[in-house]
Amino acid sequence: MGEFRENLAQLPLEDQRYLLETLPGFLVSESDTEQLHRLLTDFDFLESRLYLFGIEYLLNDYEEAMHSDVSISSEKLKTLKLIQGAIELSSHILVEDKTQLAGQLWGRLLSFEIPEIQKMLQQAKSWKLTPWLRPIAPSLTPPGGRLLRTFIGHSGWVNAVVVTPGGMIISGSSDNTLKVWNPETGKEISTVTGHTARIRAIALLGDEWVISGSDDFTIKVWNLETTEEFVTLTGHTRAVRAVAALPDGRLISGSSDNTIKVWNLETQTPEITLTGHQGWVNALAVLSETEIISGSSDNTLKIWDLETAEELFTLTGHTGGVRTITTLPERQIVSGSSDNTVKVWNLDSKKAIFTFKGHSKGINAVAVTPDNKRMISAASDNTLKVWNLQTGEELFPLKGHTDSVYAVAVLPDGRLISGSDDFTLKVWSLDTSEELSPLIGHTNRVNAAIVLPEQQVVSSAWDHTIKVWNLNTRKSIYTLKGHTDRVNSVAALPNKRIISASDDHTLKIWSLETAEELLTIEGDNRCIFAVAVTPDGKVAIACLSDQTLKVWNLDTLKEIFTLRGHTDWVSTVTVTPDGKQVISGSFDKTIKVWSLETGEEIATLVGHTGWVKALAVTPDGKRVISGSFDKTIKVWSLETEQELFSLSGHTDWVSSIAVTPDGSLVISASDDNTLKVWDLEMREVIADFTGESSLECCAVAADGVQIIVGEASGRVHFLTLES
Repeated sequence: MGEFRENLAQLPLEDQRYLLETLPGFLVSESDTEQLHRLLTDFDFLESRLYLFGIEYLLNDYEEAMHSDVSISSEKLKTLKLIQGAIELSSHILVEDKTQLAGQLWGRLLSFEIPEIQKMLQQAKSWKLTPWLRPIAPSLTPPGGRLLRTFIGHSGWVNAVVVTPGGMIISGSSDNTLKVWNPETGKEISTVTGHTARIRAIALLGDEWVISGSDDFTIKVWNLETTEEFVTLTGHTRAVRAVAALPDGRLISGSSDNTIKVWNLETQTPEITLTGHQGWVNALAVLSETEIISGSSDNTLKIWDLETAEELFTLTGHTGGVRTITTLPERQIVSGSSDNTVKVWNLDSKKAIFTFKGHSKGINAVAVTPDNKRMISAASDNTLKVWNLQTGEELFPLKGHTDSVYAVAVLPDGRLISGSDDFTLKVWSLDTSEELSPLIGHTNRVNAAIVLPEQQVVSSAWDHTIKVWNLNTRKSIYTLKGHTDRVNSVAALPNKRIISASDDHTLKIWSLETAEELLTIEGDNRCIFAVAVTPDGKVAIACLSDQTLKVWNLDTLKEIFTLRGHTDWVSTVTVTPDGKQVISGSFDKTIKVWSLETGEEIATLVGHTGWVKALAVTPDGKRVISGSFDKTIKVWSLETEQELFSLSGHTDWVSSIAVTPDGSLVISASDDNTLKVWDLEMREVIADFTGESSLECCAVAADGVQIIVGEASGRVHFLTLES
């Protein structure tokens, strides 16, 4: 127990609460720098303050300390900023689960060799309120970089975002809702419902109203204060993909029906319908009271005169659909396209001034800083890029989303807000000069991880590579390159070898001693989703994209037989400890048990209501454990071929399952970003860890305590179970 907690425990409970509530403010008022710094670097205080008063009280303590008249040295100020930044980066997690404070601080602050921070982490290590998962490598985004905060709440893609003049954030999603957020607290203020299909576009109408366009073919106008629907406009025959407001209060909309409509809110009817595009109208911008510009999937931009309802001229130059437009002073505009470029156009010369190249996938949104000196592009390559509008130079990327970025807007203070297909919004700083990212891992989604007896870890990823790690140092030893597509699975072989399965239709066997590829097995021009090996290392079983499993003799490299019976892709496979049975899980929602001696199906286990994504067998060979898209984990008896019980707790699909060597604990990784440790006897979760994106795979070391987790961001987390 720390000194602060010992002193606090001597007081009556009522006095403890009063002290925790008032002490930071009192120390600020008394200019007691030394005590204030000690308090804000004390884990016991942080935990107690968080539990009693919440995350925003805690963050406010640091704000008051750093922006008061209290004189704090630059070294101490840096320490407080780092701790505050770590808490802010973790705020969306701590709001949901306060028990993760210790783990989040370890994962974000471990790399900072500052005595007060290291002392605080050691203090946190002794936390024993519940078992917890402690990162033993700095694998979470550290503070001090450009990413400031993450907002979670949408259950679908975030397709659009705007910022009100007062600084409130509004987002539109494929979950059919609009959400209003407070950018300072990250809290959701309200949720607006009414659309019956995904919201594609949102725009502001004055200070009190927001416009939304949806795949339900409608445009809705909402009152921001009451969140009540004011009016629904119907008339488009396909999805509404763009909306904007004219200075006189009329609305404009662009649709997948290739038209643009100008709406009168009083009559609730379109005054004008503009036709001319040969593709979807994806983007709209207002140039003046009488001029608008549109961007279309026909690769063009068109400028229209609203008084004559005629097209003035067309801008051509993009080689892909135009998805986004924004305006600049002096009759210039910015357009982003599916051709991976952004162009700046001069409307008087009708020519492109700059073409910005750098994204590897299509541009979905653009925004410009208030001084018109920098432009931000959001793309399907999961990144945002910041550009100098005067020189056309790329300044820096913003990395942190794990799926396509579809929306970006600038907050009044110059920060950015972005929305992504990963269901999150993120807040970024453009003033930070450095990008900090631990990236202990790969450059893309980590699909599989295994632990070898030689104290090594092997991970495979969508970046086409396999990495070999030292389990003790948590450092990459080397990278195996040779696959030409996603590497989906790895398994251990005798004599310090491994086998890998890939979307490039091959299995490859590698030597871990020489770090070289030994041989390749072709998979009949089918993607190979998973591979397992018998305990003696002589037989490999692979899941192919033609709904079959193939069994190879690894000595002769000949196919022994093909296992047929699943009616959809086979996504996962494992082998019983005696090497006699193969167990497979499929998108057909079933688990099948096969004889490796005869190649015949022994049993089909039915019970999941979603795709079976993960399998593991207990060390005694008596039970198989499955994880599914139905968000559950099921435990089955291989002897009776019956479901024993089900474990529920994940809020999204279960991607991976591992079992400790003694068979007492099950570890599950999920697309809900969490890793859970389950006690099989008690049938309950005993520890959690939340990553920064969906967790794709997990493995457990021979000690049953160290756990390795692969993430969609490419990170590899090394955790230890503290109990």
